[in-house]
Amino acid sequence: MEKRPVEHCPFCNADLIIEYQEKNEVKYGSKKIGIYDRELDMVTHFQCPFCKGIWERKQRGGFC
Repeated sequence: MEKRPVEHCPFCNADLIIEYQEKNEVKYGSKKIGIYDRELDMVTHFQCPFCKGIWERKQRGGFC
């Protein structure tokens, strides 16, 4: 079984992880909203669905 990921809003500290069942397995997803930039063709910011706070996406290696 996977360890439950940890992801919180940096503004309101709300838990942004969602659990769901798929083929009798527990899977995890995120509730955060991606803000897409057409010119850069990528998600550049995230938004909390609870407090509507917006923060910059941290790059993971491999792109740009």
